[in-house]
Amino acid sequence: MLGLTVLLAVTGCATSAPATQPGALQPTIEGKKLADASELQSQAEAQLAYTLEYGYVARAGAAAVSCWFSKTGLESEVDERLWCGPVQVPGTGAGTDWVPVPIKEVTKSDDEVRYEVQSPQVPEKGNRSTPGGMLVRTDGKEFDPSKQHDMTAGRDFLAVLPDDGKRSNHDLGLGNTEFKLRDDLLGTTVTGWANPDIWFTSEGTLRAETGSRLRVVRMKVEKLNETDSGFHRTNWQGFAPQPSELALEVPGKRQVLPADRLPANGSVFVVYTVPDPQEGPEHLALGTLGAKSLDQRVEIPSGKRSDSPPAVLQRAATPAQFKEQTQKIRFGDRELGMKITGVRLGRQRPIKLGESQYDVATISATDKALLEVRVEATGDLPDTAGGLLTKDLITVTLPDGSTARQVGARYDGGPLPFAVVVEVPADTRSVSVGMGEGVLDLPRLGRTSISPVDSRATLALEF
Repeated sequence: MLGLTVLLAVTGCATSAPATQPGALQPTIEGKKLADASELQSQAEAQLAYTLEYGYVARAGAAAVSCWFSKTGLESEVDERLWCGPVQVPGTGAGTDWVPVPIKEVTKSDDEVRYEVQSPQVPEKGNRSTPGGMLVRTDGKEFDPSKQHDMTAGRDFLAVLPDDGKRSNHDLGLGNTEFKLRDDLLGTTVTGWANPDIWFTSEGTLRAETGSRLRVVRMKVEKLNETDSGFHRTNWQGFAPQPSELALEVPGKRQVLPADRLPANGSVFVVYTVPDPQEGPEHLALGTLGAKSLDQRVEIPSGKRSDSPPAVLQRAATPAQFKEQTQKIRFGDRELGMKITGVRLGRQRPIKLGESQYDVATISATDKALLEVRVEATGDLPDTAGGLLTKDLITVTLPDGSTARQVGARYDGGPLPFAVVVEVPADTRSVSVGMGEGVLDLPRLGRTSISPVDSRATLALEF
């Protein structure tokens, strides 16, 4: 815990107790006294109790959740909302959030105005709401929401915090663990886990309230729908592929990690609470959305699978390094190169349909894998958009000598496609790729003879 002590010295902390001012406060709106202001506070607190009960927000302060008026800066003037908290909207950062509760004018006289409480405006998961001014109550208490405060994390607390990766697990008091969970749109690797009494953040010091325990998971995340160029298309058949969802499952609760809290390619800390005593295991879940949906679950921190995912998703998607190879081909009266620039294994891969639209192909069985081979035409390129036709001459051969079934390709304005996708057994460890022989009627070139000049490329799939 030495590293945590050092971090505390850097971040600092402050008390979360509200300051009590002498004398009661009579709030005003536009100069008129707000009638029954303390009753409005009580009614808003009763409304907010439901949001806490059902986990829409979590407790995030040592004191009971209360509802406050926000001063506009003019003596006793307040705005037309109550702010209830401090709470935490699951999926946001570790700082305190506030739930606005609108109040609606009912009647007014020359010197008094009467309002009634409306329904709380609970922010969406992962979104924050914070009052702009000093918070006050009718008993004279004040609270500055802009200042850093220590926090007590209650039931359903879930924070997704950035991790710059500069501190080791040992420095942070995390235990080392490693397990992976991926599909073709999102991948994650859990690299650390802890069950701390306290956790220090840039927004304050976290402790679990009585009846709860803190958990911290460190994980690397890659949003493949953003980083994989295969998904950078605009003309999808129907809807574009839906980004996959990461979720944390604790006893009695499933909470999605908001996509906008996750980096395109980076690391985060997920800080959450579980019941104390423990009521069951926790899981990290990955949901592949859409028509060909898939749910995967793995236990934290053991990495034990509680599902039977397709075998290909238990392998890496790409090699750590790839050695490019080039096959020379005769293309009419020219000699070109078909350079193999990369490979990817997956359950699903994007393919082009006809001239413009794209779709996502899926394996036909759980013991199969889609192998994407990316190619690039090199040399003295002819002026033809021939990828739609030349893709059929590119074959992928399995170790037993059979030809893998091509399920699709991606192509654009060049003489060759820039990716072919074939279905192979999920345990395939090598293939050969090459151009076959044929005569094609190509755009702007007419009938063109194509044939290999040198041998096929052998690709190792040991990753």
